[in-house]
Amino acid sequence: MQGSPGPITEAPAASRPPPGVYGAGALLAIWSVVPFFMGAYLLSQIATLTEWFRADGLRGPVVFAMGYALCCGAGLLPTYAPSIAAGWIFGPFVGFPVCVAGYLGGSTLGFGLSRLAARGGQLAAWIDHWPRAAVIRRALVEERASRTALLVGLLRLSPSCPFSATNLAMAGAGVRYPLFMVGTVLGMAPRTLAAVIISHMAAQQGAKDLLQLATQQGVVAVAIGVALLVGSLALIGHISRMALDRALAAGPSSPQ
Repeated sequence: MQGSPGPITEAPAASRPPPGVYGAGALLAIWSVVPFFMGAYLLSQIATLTEWFRADGLRGPVVFAMGYALCCGAGLLPTYAPSIAAGWIFGPFVGFPVCVAGYLGGSTLGFGLSRLAARGGQLAAWIDHWPRAAVIRRALVEERASRTALLVGLLRLSPSCPFSATNLAMAGAGVRYPLFMVGTVLGMAPRTLAAVIISHMAAQQGAKDLLQLATQQGVVAVAIGVALLVGSLALIGHISRMALDRALAAGPSSPQ
């Protein structure tokens, strides 16, 4: 007599992942380590950067935006580092538009690199071997355009989702580029603006760099400033996670 069937398990994946999975994995490994160290180095050079870009006149913001796009799109920098530097160097009225241009260019570059590494749709096909992962992927790519853009925006809004890794995840999942960019514009703006404004406020204290700021203002004052930045980003991240959970829990809707 046969016993009762066991619990339903997810279908096993193919025995060997396609090349796109290895390419995406290699990018993810690099992008998980390099930006941290490069971001710390960039902020340590903020005095030199301020001198360079302010002396370059009107070309300074353009060159900065191009560097932002190239370095963040290639996965060499996290977006918070050039955003802090832009607020320090240019102030919010110039620094914020410079950052918007930078992260839009970086998103385009990162999306393209991710698509190349993932070999087009190979990563998406591999994701679909796991039913739960497939549900999440389809929520991103097979829903209404407005819902897809909203989900991308909520992922971008959360500071806990690294910029390069999000580029890779969205490109690998098969999100359409226009919707990816709309979500990027909406999601990146609030956290970038917070970083730029707080950095500008710190620069207004008269220090030439972050180390001198800590020396002049004292550890307590700098700690308060850091806590303000981290707290504001954490609040933004908390709001985005709650909204993202609600959006995913709402279930599928009719695609266009």
